[in-house]
Formats: sequence, structure tokens, C-alpha cells
Amino acid sequence: MSVGSVRRYRSFFWPAVLILIGVFALLVNSGVISTDRLSLLADLWPVILIVIGLELLSRRALPGQSGDVAAVLIVLLAAGGAIAYVALAPNPGTTHALDSSAAVGNLDHASLEVDAGSANITVGGTKAVVLDSDLYHAHITYSGPKPDVSFDRSNGRLQISQSNSGFGFQSRRFTLDLQISSNVQWKITSNGGASTETFNLGNVPVGSIDINIGASREDITLGPPTGIVPITINGGALTVHLHRPPGTGAAVTVSGGAVSLDFDGHQNRAIGNLQESTGSGTDMYRVDVSGGACTVTMDPNPPSD
Repeated sequence: MSVGSVRRYRSFFWPAVLILIGVFALLVNSGVISTDRLSLLADLWPVILIVIGLELLSRRALPGQSGDVAAVLIVLLAAGGAIAYVALAPNPGTTHALDSSAAVGNLDHASLEVDAGSANITVGGTKAVVLDSDLYHAHITYSGPKPDVSFDRSNGRLQISQSNSGFGFQSRRFTLDLQISSNVQWKITSNGGASTETFNLGNVPVGSIDINIGASREDITLGPPTGIVPITINGGALTVHLHRPPGTGAAVTVSGGAVSLDFDGHQNRAIGNLQESTGSGTDMYRVDVSGGACTVTMDPNPPSD
């Protein structure tokens, strides 16, 4: 093969990146795009891999000038899409509020499922008379996509979720303040990323709690249990504080990498598993915490509201 027949691969991607940066700088300086929208560019990192892959494929499938033209078109379409996304997507710097509620009706059992990324969540139990006979009052402060709040009265299921923003990134802010009726028994599920969650359930009948999360700080205040009440918390780096009424039976198992358990003032640290329990009978809490690094506290003195 002659030297002249060997074509040097010339990527149009990085020149297009420089042009794209210049276009964004021009649009920002001219006031067409606000600076708080530039954070949306972080959502587009998967496009870099897609564009490079398509550019390579086009050059293999279409040799010569046709491959060059196809590569240019791919880069131009990606750049145009990036500009349109940053200009038209929900502004991550804008904060919105959403309120929702529903009547208790004849429900005696209900379930709550919260699905959000980085979140600050507070759930408190309130007497129905304070809620004006409502099952719940939810106040959400958010940026990015509007959260979805749905309630199925046939089974008492309340779901609160926020969809991914752009290419799989959660929105920048999600703060939930939820008051739930203490006249019904609740099963609570929370799924998310890096979150701070506070559950003030001292006067709420709890059927179960299931938390699946990344890095989080959990503070859970519990009332008297009815039956064996399971509490399961799975995640990465976890800090969990549990408070129960004095004299309440509880069994706590912590597993994972580096774990620490302070159970009623008795402190233990280990690599692997730790277990502590007190009391026995038909009414108690059974807690299982699993994660990479876990710090767990269980005490018999719930803080006053």
C-alpha cells in the first residue's frame, strides 16, 4: 500500500468543541442564554462518547470524502442539539413549589414511596384533625423536572417521584416536607441518591420502612411497634440514627465494610457484621442496615418534637 493511499484520521470533534464553546460564550455575553443554564452542559457528557463512536463508524463505513461529510454532519447535529438543550431545557437554577393532599376517607392502611436523586426529605406524623381529615399534605420545593405525585385510593398508595433530568442526571434540588396522618398504618419506601432524610414517626403506626439509597443521613424517630416491624436500609456511605420509646424491643444488624454500631450506649466497630438486640416478644423493631461504610445509632430516648 502506497503512502499516498493511507488516509490520516482527522477528527472533527475537538474543533467542534472549540466552536461550541465560542458559540455559548457569545450567546451568554449577548444575554440569549443565562449563565445558570450552563450547568446543563454537564448532563451532556454521554453525547461525547456517542459522537466519537458515530464518527468512527461513519469513517469506516464511508471511506473517502463521504466519510468526512458524514462525520461533519454528526458533529454539527450534536452541537446543534447541545445548544437547543441548554436553551430550552428546564432551568436548573429556577426553583418551583408543588403542593398536594388527599382525604383519608375510609383508609386504615397506606403506603408511601419516594423516588428522588439528591434530596432533602422530612416526613412527620400529624393527627388527622390538624390535617383537616386529610391523609397527607405534601410541600415540594424543586428545580428541574416537575415531580410526579400520584395517589391510588383503591390501595392507599402514595407515590412521589422526580424523573431524571436530561441524560440520566437527577435535578439539582428536591426538598420534600410531608405530613402524614397518624390515624392509619404506613409502609414507607424511599429510593434515591445522596439524601438527608428525617422521619418523625413517634405517633405514626408503622408497618415497615425500606430505604435504598446512595450516600445518606437518616434520622428516624419511632413510636410503639405493633408486631415485628422490619426496617431495612441499604446504601453506600450511611449514617443512621434511630430513636425508639424506652422499653421497646429492638434487634439491629449492621453489615458491609467498615461498620459502627452504638446500641443503647454500647459501642462496637468492626469490618463485616455487628449485631445487638434487647427485649423480645411479639412487638419489636427488626433493623437491618447494609452498606459500604455504616455508622448506626439506636437509642431508647426519642428527641422531643
